[in-house]
Amino acid sequence: MSTSNGMRPETPETPDHESWWSRIGTLGQALTALTGLIVTVVPILVATGLPGQDSGNSNFSPTVVPTTSQPYTSPPSTTPPPQAEGINLTVSDQLTDGAEEEVIVITLEGSRVATLHATREQPVVSQRVTATRAGNYSYVVDAVMRWYDETGTEQVTNATGRGSVSIDDGTRLDVYVHEETDGISLSLESATQ
Repeated sequence: MSTSNGMRPETPETPDHESWWSRIGTLGQALTALTGLIVTVVPILVATGLPGQDSGNSNFSPTVVPTTSQPYTSPPSTTPPPQAEGINLTVSDQLTDGAEEEVIVITLEGSRVATLHATREQPVVSQRVTATRAGNYSYVVDAVMRWYDETGTEQVTNATGRGSVSIDDGTRLDVYVHEETDGISLSLESATQ
């Protein structure tokens, strides 16, 4: 391109010392290098899995090459250790006097193990439960009880109880209702004490 006098227009030149790298500064250079490193390493880690993680590569199988000095023999077969069998126990509830029905939920060591539903038609209910081992277990017992007051109005009472109980094979645990000054509480007690 030329100007009216036939000469090329002058282009302003930037000094040599002001290159792109010097304009972004040391922090910019460090961030650029870090970004390049991350962009390079992350796909490798994703493809191969992080250290300590199961990469999900189920096709991996080590190859055993027998040596000529010792013939290859298969390892001796081992039997797995015997599994501890659970212990059996029974939890039971008898309908509280004056109640129409009650639903009891029993939790041992944080796991719900039984739900008992007692009614006037079936006032005693029990359920067989399997525990992993004999020993002391923490429990929570929750109940919803439906009953009628002296005026014939249906009432619903919620109650709970927490504690610990010793369990052995064949133990029978009964739910007990306790009237207290501030309401009703529940307990789970061994019937074979």
